[in-house]
Amino acid sequence: MRSIIKTPELPRRAVLAGVAGLALSSMVPTFAFGVTEKAAVSFIQKVVADVHRIINTGKAEPQMLVDFEAIFRDYGEVPLIAKTVLGAPGRTASSSELSAYIRAFQGYLSRKYGRQFRDFAGAEINVVKSRNAGTKGVLVTSMVDRPNKPPFELEWWVIDINNGIKMFDLKIEGISLISTERTEIGAVLESFGGDMGKMTAHLNAN
Repeated sequence: MRSIIKTPELPRRAVLAGVAGLALSSMVPTFAFGVTEKAAVSFIQKVVADVHRIINTGKAEPQMLVDFEAIFRDYGEVPLIAKTVLGAPGRTASSSELSAYIRAFQGYLSRKYGRQFRDFAGAEINVVKSRNAGTKGVLVTSMVDRPNKPPFELEWWVIDINNGIKMFDLKIEGISLISTERTEIGAVLESFGGDMGKMTAHLNAN
């Protein structure tokens, strides 16, 4: 299976800095529903096309970040990603604390990665294979080819739960977005002495 899509360049520094080396296989929960490989690949192609469209609109950064948040909300399984990143503290948080955190996390992640995507140069992403991981979803593997730079691997975990087909995680050269954010969110929460409200306010401000 191979398709070629134009998409922004994905530099290593966007995800590698400050990452703990956690294995993605241990981060992906088991789901009750399945997704076909064909549907997963088609879904990722649509995600990439929409991201590329936003970057090429020429909009000012504030409006572009609004568009990126819509992409993340529509294509990502935000509540599950946010809870997985938060880990154990999420099991003791109140429902209102958790809801406020999930909303803040959605905006924080959209702004963080949206700003990085805005500066990416054009590249080609080639979907080279997919693997059905059963109740864990489908892993779609692609190679990103950049002008005058070495290619690198980009992998997408796609799941199908009550909300339909969604993206659960993204791996760049073996390093997962969830692992990155779990480390960073954990450090932020620790810096506020475990206070969920203060952490949420911090995410809203960044």
